[in-house]
Amino acid sequence: MFAGSSIRFRHLAATAALTLFCVMAGAQTTTDPAPAPTPTPEASGATAQPAYETPVTAPETPVGTTFDAKTGTVAAPDTRVAPSVAANYRIGADDVLSINVWHEPEVSRNVTVRPDGRISLPLVGDVQAAGLTPPQLQAVLTRDFSKYLTNPAVSVIVAAILSQRINVLGQVLRPGTYPLVPPMTVLDAIAAAGGLQQFAKASKIYVLRTGPNGQAQRIKVQYKNILKGKRGADNVVLQTRDTVVVP
Repeated sequence: MFAGSSIRFRHLAATAALTLFCVMAGAQTTTDPAPAPTPTPEASGATAQPAYETPVTAPETPVGTTFDAKTGTVAAPDTRVAPSVAANYRIGADDVLSINVWHEPEVSRNVTVRPDGRISLPLVGDVQAAGLTPPQLQAVLTRDFSKYLTNPAVSVIVAAILSQRINVLGQVLRPGTYPLVPPMTVLDAIAAAGGLQQFAKASKIYVLRTGPNGQAQRIKVQYKNILKGKRGADNVVLQTRDTVVVP
């Protein structure tokens, strides 16, 4: 009797153990494993990239204007004369002018004064420029453009002075022809040409000038006295077509 009970007890224990094993095995196969954590840039040592921002691009603006990216506005063109050119400068043939009309890029452009002293622009056609100062030409163009545009804001800038020139010859570093930017002196011309060479004869520098009657004049330059600031030493103010000669 006891032997039979012992056998049944062992059979029940083995059955329970087998059932428990099956249940645990089934639970392990049906449970999804937890996903591995994603490493952060700080943990991996990588530098975090900033968020992409759409760059601010300047819109197409009229000639002579600038775009302010901070305010998103377009600045009006400069209506002054170029800083290196005096307001009383007289425009001449071959000068390059920058004509800007506010909010009118189709008629704003750089133009070269023709040998006849005139320039050509859309709408207004040929306009006399030679002999006028930049403010005078600005007034003329404002009047002419007013026939076609409402309250035109016109600016005239002398971009390059090519009508008035001087020559610097002889013992200077860069002899040649230079634009005359009044008031330009002999010292200014020599400096523009790079200065004197080592064996230049500073005491014999002179200016060749063609007088009203067509005769050449020779003007002596007291170069050393000018540098010393001595009285009576005239730093000659140059005129167009003057030639500074450095023996």
